[in-house]
Amino acid sequence: MKIVIITFVLFISPLTLANNDFQGEQFLCSKLLWGFDFISSDKVKVISTDINNQTFVKEYYYETDTELPYINLYLDEKKIRDLTFSIHYQTLRVDIWTMTSGGNTTREIIPEGFCQKIQIKNILNHIENLKNLVKN
Repeated sequence: MKIVIITFVLFISPLTLANNDFQGEQFLCSKLLWGFDFISSDKVKVISTDINNQTFVKEYYYETDTELPYINLYLDEKKIRDLTFSIHYQTLRVDIWTMTSGGNTTREIIPEGFCQKIQIKNILNHIENLKNLVKN
């Protein structure tokens, strides 16, 4: 029994912890001109473009859900009440957290299939180039 527990702790636990770090990952939602650039083990830059074609970059803290396949984005580090976005990391669907009369709830803002994992040097420049292609 001790051997099974030691094996679990030594081999399974590090794999679980390794999946919680998205540093270096990038998700691009090209049709909506949005992007997510995971710049460290706890911070992500969210690049969003509004209906007026204005692009904004904002830094958020992130951590993964221990029971569900979500990356949760916060305005302030470790403040659960400031949960802003959740990304389902298997489908890359993005939800926004909103306050309703019944409490906090999520609304899907980017459906499954709109985002993809990419590897480019500068995701913001890439989104700006995509905007210019749409204008022309």
